[in-house]
Amino acid sequence: MVELCLVGYTYRGYEMAYAMQQARAHGFAGIELRSFSDIDLSTPDRVAHTLDRATQLAGSLDLAINSVYYAPLPVSRNHERADEEQDFVAVLEILEHFQIPILHTQISLHRIDGNGEVTSAGAAVDDFASIQLVLKRVASVAERLQVTIALETHMGRVHDTAASLLRILSSNHSPAVVASLDFANMLITHPQENLVNAVRMFGDRIGYTHIKGVKLLPGGYDWNIPVRFGDINYYLILQTIKAVGYRGQLAIEYCGTGDPDVFVAEDARYIGDLVDHLGL
Repeated sequence: MVELCLVGYTYRGYEMAYAMQQARAHGFAGIELRSFSDIDLSTPDRVAHTLDRATQLAGSLDLAINSVYYAPLPVSRNHERADEEQDFVAVLEILEHFQIPILHTQISLHRIDGNGEVTSAGAAVDDFASIQLVLKRVASVAERLQVTIALETHMGRVHDTAASLLRILSSNHSPAVVASLDFANMLITHPQENLVNAVRMFGDRIGYTHIKGVKLLPGGYDWNIPVRFGDINYYLILQTIKAVGYRGQLAIEYCGTGDPDVFVAEDARYIGDLVDHLGL
């Protein structure tokens, strides 16, 4: 059976305790830990310090910490980001110590000219080869530690579309590396993306999901909208998720600028009703 998880980014700018209390109040089984106003997850030491506090607080609320967001997973061309890779491995070890099952992340591959990130539109064969070398190293550690690395479809990254993330995963067969499908992010990058087909393509490589509302506009997009009123038909998404056998987390996120309490209550109720209706 799937479980609802609250993405901590929903309460960015709030204290961690408030986010956890709201997660529990709205019936979430767990939370994806993010940086809050009183915690910082930017280094391994800070991740460890935060988890000391977070696990105690979550335990007192009977709330699971389903995942920790730590990014990026750095890709080197000539070992120039080796120190960052060591930090990433250190965070895997910290999650194993605290028994957190998922490290949620994004790959970072700098453009050769130094101007920003490589995205799928500009990625070359050599770029994907560099990614595989890094993934092979960190996946072997993750397997040993029994921590899963979930790669999120995200704008501005080399895995910004379903096709690009699938290409990465198809060349890495480790069970410790999975897809984190953020359906809104995929739609923003590629408005013609068939999200139902994307779920079918990934199948059992789906290890995590992000659910949030978005409305595409002629000049951009709007996050300030409940999930059920957005451009994504989550009934069809969840129906297909069930068909491919996914039984992990449905992580609900709000990225807008309004009062998160209002959107969390609405979205948890709507997705919870769909889960019940579909027998997920």
